[in-house]
Amino acid sequence: MRVTHKTVTQNLIRNLNQGLTRLDKLNMQLSTGRTVNVPSDDPIKSGTIMRLRSTVRETEQYLRNADHALSWLEATDTVLQELNSVIHRAKELALAGANGTQDDSARRALADEVAQLYDNVLNLANSTHAGRYIFAGQSTKREPFAKAADAAEGTLPDVEFYGDTEPLEYEIAVGARLQVNLDGEALFRPIFDAIQRLYGELSGTETGTESVGMLEDALDNVLSNLSHVGAKEKRLELAHERLQDLRLNVINLLAESQDIDYAETIMNLKAEEFVYQTALAVGARIIQPSLVDFLR
Repeated sequence: MRVTHKTVTQNLIRNLNQGLTRLDKLNMQLSTGRTVNVPSDDPIKSGTIMRLRSTVRETEQYLRNADHALSWLEATDTVLQELNSVIHRAKELALAGANGTQDDSARRALADEVAQLYDNVLNLANSTHAGRYIFAGQSTKREPFAKAADAAEGTLPDVEFYGDTEPLEYEIAVGARLQVNLDGEALFRPIFDAIQRLYGELSGTETGTESVGMLEDALDNVLSNLSHVGAKEKRLELAHERLQDLRLNVINLLAESQDIDYAETIMNLKAEEFVYQTALAVGARIIQPSLVDFLR
């Protein structure tokens, strides 16, 4: 095989270009801190990195969902605790009103306080969280409860429900959805009815003491919902911890797959620079002879 100066020159240029390509790749790795910057750097590892990045984004979304769901449940828990206090106070007033020693003036004072409790329950029923109504189902932008027309003397006005009973859910894992809202109608209707009955008994438009039993039933309903909300809060806390651990593990795997070893990469860069400089020096000697040199 005949080797000419043209062959030598072409081989030299090709080798120099390959050396520059390696230098450019190492410089890019040092600039980005990653071993793979384009899929062509390592197609197999690129697929692994893309899957890991997708898992990180997915896990972070689940974490945000869990945070939002937990915040919603905590707001619901606060309202239920306040409802618990209101019903207890209503029971105290009911027992006081059932005492036959109360005169008309005292019963009117008790009825006035009951009316205030009624309005307080209405305000709690229209509680919001982050600008959304908690007990409106999926109609979170619409006020779920509102008073009807003025009531007759000695009674409290009815309260109408304008929300819905559709579940409000958050996805906290693959295939795992958690409902965070309560049925507002089922929760508050017994309370409104019991307090209306109590007001009527204190005002003289109703007879008997049925309001005490109604308040007991309403309280049991609130406590049952409190228990369910607490259980969901605990589940979310555990899910949040698990998601954080999963995110950390995936991030570590991603770092192992794509992050460079700076010491090793710098050493490789210096070696490639030395090889390239040597190739340039050798090339200068190879290309140096010209026709004039042969005519001397």
